[in-house]
Amino acid sequence: MESRNFIKVAAELIVDITTFSNAHLSHEEEILQGNSLQKRLDAALTGLVNPTLPSAAKLVAVATNAGFGVSSLVRQRVADGERCW
Repeated sequence: MESRNFIKVAAELIVDITTFSNAHLSHEEEILQGNSLQKRLDAALTGLVNPTLPSAAKLVAVATNAGFGVSSLVRQRVADGERCW
């Protein structure tokens, strides 16, 4: 995914994950919305070409803090990218 597109997608996901984390949902709603967000997160991180983007690090941090799964490979790539700043 091209960097500008990733930045836009990451910003939207960060807002959506934060909103989801703060929402008071029924169990069914939480599962449905959580699964949808996890799919969007997976798609965004699969398309991540430039792990040095600050938005990549922020997205990974917000997602993991909210309990979403982020592969160890992606976490490592982003951590390595942060050291390049």
